[in-house]
Amino acid sequence: MSHPEQTTQPPSAPTGAKPRTRAGRGLGITALVVALVAICLSALPIINNVAAVLGVIALGLGIASLVMASRRNGGKGFGIASTVIAVMAIVVVFATQAFYVSVLDGAEDAVDQTIEQAETGERAATEEEQSAAAATEANQLGTAAAVGDYQVTVDAVNLDAGEDIAAVNELNEPATGQHVLVDLTVAYEGTEEGTPWLDLTAELVGSDARIYSSSTCTAVLERNGIEQPNLTAGGTSSYQTCFDVPAEAIEGAMLRVGATFDVNGEPAVWNVQ
Repeated sequence: MSHPEQTTQPPSAPTGAKPRTRAGRGLGITALVVALVAICLSALPIINNVAAVLGVIALGLGIASLVMASRRNGGKGFGIASTVIAVMAIVVVFATQAFYVSVLDGAEDAVDQTIEQAETGERAATEEEQSAAAATEANQLGTAAAVGDYQVTVDAVNLDAGEDIAAVNELNEPATGQHVLVDLTVAYEGTEEGTPWLDLTAELVGSDARIYSSSTCTAVLERNGIEQPNLTAGGTSSYQTCFDVPAEAIEGAMLRVGATFDVNGEPAVWNVQ
């Protein structure tokens, strides 16, 4: 018994359904392109100002594309993608600009501190420096500590060295505040050639939350560091450095010695009393 051939008909669209249109597609593609350019430029300094403008433009175009697609039953993919990417670009712009501002502020503070110390030999200690000094376990006099390519020992600290310094040279002027004289012994452990007075920086961290460099004291010393010879591996040198600090800054002060050219190195700290 034969059966009549059956054919399968595709399901018909529901009655009343609107056919998909291309409404908003062109606008969405344009928005997506602009948003992609904005996200690519958003992390670059200065240029990201342009990225912020492009991000706002892409956001406006993306929203307009979504509105048009909603009204005319168009595809929303490009509009959604461009809107999300535009928002991300704007967020990245604000985040990176905030970061760059903080970096520039920090650099400006560092420059101001450098100028201040160059002019006066002293500067205010930053909160980070105060915290680090408080957290660092201070060495006692006569104890050696590693600083860069050196083993540094603070042999003695004379907190009221005005008379001793005046006796070295009659041209040495009295201190503005109070002379502090420090005796150091260093042993070079590097592989090339060491210049202790240049490689090492000694500072007095005062109890007044200020940091004093040896440039505060211009007196001629019995054993000036600059007069000492350079060192090869295993060589040692003993020399003096001095500070001119207010008397009220000495109580509870600490001596800090760091490697001049090692910005990431931690300085060693000694109690001076």
